[in-house]
Order: sequence, then C-alpha cells, then structure tokens
Amino acid sequence: MDKIKRLPVFSLVVLFLATGMILLPLLPQNNAAARESSLVRQATSLQNLYRGLVSLSFDFSQVTRTGGRERQGRGNAVFFRPQNLHDKTAGGPQAITHSVMRWNYTAPDRQVIMSDGKTLSIYTAKDRQMIKVPADKMDADITYTFFAGTGNLLDNFAVLPPDPRFVYGAANKLQAIRLVPKRPHNQIKAVQLWFDRKNIIHHLVIEDPFGSVTELTFTNIRLNSLPTGDQAKLRDLLFFTPPPGTEIISR
Repeated sequence: MDKIKRLPVFSLVVLFLATGMILLPLLPQNNAAARESSLVRQATSLQNLYRGLVSLSFDFSQVTRTGGRERQGRGNAVFFRPQNLHDKTAGGPQAITHSVMRWNYTAPDRQVIMSDGKTLSIYTAKDRQMIKVPADKMDADITYTFFAGTGNLLDNFAVLPPDPRFVYGAANKLQAIRLVPKRPHNQIKAVQLWFDRKNIIHHLVIEDPFGSVTELTFTNIRLNSLPTGDQAKLRDLLFFTPPPGTEIISR
C-alpha cells in the first residue's frame, strides 16, 4: 500500500534558487514579497495547466528510500477527465462520465492501480488479488488530486523556493518549487516539483512525516492525446479486468 499513498503523487539551477531561499529573509521586504508573488504565480500556472487537461499520460520511474533501504519501480500512467463531467448524456449511454486514473507498474512486480471516480482498485499479479476501496480515499493523495485537477494548491499548501537537499540531474532546463502543507498532513511533509517553461512537471520528490522520500520521474509525457472520440478504445486504455481466479477483496 506504500506505493498507493505516493501515486502513484525536478543541479546547479536548484542550488542557485535554493541560495535565494537562504537569503530571502535578508532581502528588502518588497523583494521578498515579489519573490513570494512569483512563486505563487508559478504554482497557479501549474495548477491551471493540469486542470485544463482532458487527458494526461506518461511513463514513470519511482525510487522510495526508507531507513537506509531503497525500493524502485517503473511503469506508465494515464489520467482522463471528460470535458463536461456534469453532462451525463454527452457521448451516448456508454460514455465515460467520471474522471479515471490508471497506474500500471511493470517493475518490480506487476500492479495495476485504477480509479473510475467511484472505486479505487489495486490489482497485484503475484498475489492474484484485487483490492477495492471507495475512491474518496484518494482525496488525500497530492499526486492524484493535482494530476486529476481536483485540488487547490494554494488552499492547502504554502509555496516556497526549492530545498537544496534535493537535486535533479535534468534540472538545468527546469524550474522548481516546494510545497509544504499549511496544516499537518499524515502522508505529506513536503513536495518538490520540477517543471519546464510550459508548466509540465518532469520530476517530483515527496517527503512524508516519517522520513521516507519518494522520487518520481516522468518521461514520454503526452497531453490530451487519448482518442476521446472512440469510447471503446478509450475504455480499453483506461479500464482493467483482472484474470480469472483473481480474489476480489472489498474494503
């Protein structure tokens, strides 16, 4: 379940920005306010981009470090949000009317994590099990709410310059910001995002309150590329039917 909590949720440039963070309290108030305003604008631009997407897909690699141990994973993911969630007749009776998320882990073991807006399903091939829980369990997951466009960053997070402890090798062409919950969160201590000039996120680091750090790197990112006019093909991409003999566990 550790993976599920962090859905699967960006070098010298980061260090330069971080130096600005260290010096920030020494700057004149108008400069500090200008920097804060710039950070807020960056966060707002990121959120606006992802809120406006109909679909998002990408490949990902994941590294989680806990107490000196390291776990790695990789796979691909897809998010889809109908253009009009309130129009239940759009696209015909078989149209997908809820936001859908699917993460396909291909390593270290096959796992499919899917939400159809109502139910969150976790299929693990080696256990031959599918666990189902209400989709509202995902509301606390920043990667889900951000990519799905359902959360408001500025309501829940303070936007800060990036932490110099975290360095991303491809950051020379990217910008970074750090998000810290305004209120204590049981899963998230802070999140650092690296994004390009088009506000597309390429890397993120999630710290939890217990000292675990999860890094996610996104490649082959595709915006609004799903065949929205072909509901049958869309369902094949988004939905998953477990093989015969799979134990279904509802919680």
